[in-house]
Amino acid sequence: MDKQPSYLGAFIRHPYNRVALLATGCAAIFASIPFGWPGLALVAVLGLGTEVLAALGIPELPAFKAWADREHHHQLRAGRRLRLLAELSQYGDARALASYEQMYRRVQSLYQTAGDARSTLSRDDVEKLEDLTVDYLGLCVINQSLRQRRDAPSEESVIKRIASLQGQLLNKALTGDEERQLRSALAEYTEVMNRSRRLATRRSTLEATLISMPDKLEEVYQLVITAPYSSEMGGKLEESLARLRIAEEVAAEFDTPESFDFTPPRAPSASPATLGQAARQAAQSARSRS
Repeated sequence: MDKQPSYLGAFIRHPYNRVALLATGCAAIFASIPFGWPGLALVAVLGLGTEVLAALGIPELPAFKAWADREHHHQLRAGRRLRLLAELSQYGDARALASYEQMYRRVQSLYQTAGDARSTLSRDDVEKLEDLTVDYLGLCVINQSLRQRRDAPSEESVIKRIASLQGQLLNKALTGDEERQLRSALAEYTEVMNRSRRLATRRSTLEATLISMPDKLEEVYQLVITAPYSSEMGGKLEESLARLRIAEEVAAEFDTPESFDFTPPRAPSASPATLGQAARQAAQSARSRS
């Protein structure tokens, strides 16, 4: 979750406040020419008092808070964009970078359209589209990270190991400690297989999203460019944005560390009945494949 910006700090750094402080300094210097130090001190005190009063009131205004929140969001988005672009460059994903550049140019063009007073397209709508382009970069980085994990054991290999463990458990000569270790290993391999299947499903959704997002953004661009002054723009654009927001849902699927962890947790407390059922299912699957 993004941290709330410092409204007082935003007021101090605001361009208008900086101009006011510079103007106060210049006025103090000019006042010191005919009046000397007393004139300089008088202007400085008046300027400092005005600055304190403004700092007590302006940061609490709703309009100023909304501006500060937007600026804070822009800074966070810019920083995230730079980090993701650097990561994609390290991966050497030229195709994703080219797609992003195309999407970025479309968004910048839409900003110009939103600046037209006759257009029904609002700047807030374009801001949402720009957020989605950065989400696209994040999904590309996730996709590249998942490709690095393709050296994990295949499902067929895990199934064979599960069937082997199930066969070893049939040995009546096993000691209690050996049986406990084998059941623990069986539980781990079963969890590896289940997690691999879940991750494969998520990866398919992710890859489909990466393919469709640039095209959907292009549809939005064409919609706006062909009818920038249409009164129905708001409803059509919101419908298009709803289709594009799938990126947020897909990204949420990979927010947890478990999405990338192929090493299952220890599960010595699993019940023998559950382990036996999992082993039988794995063995049946192995026989059906053979």
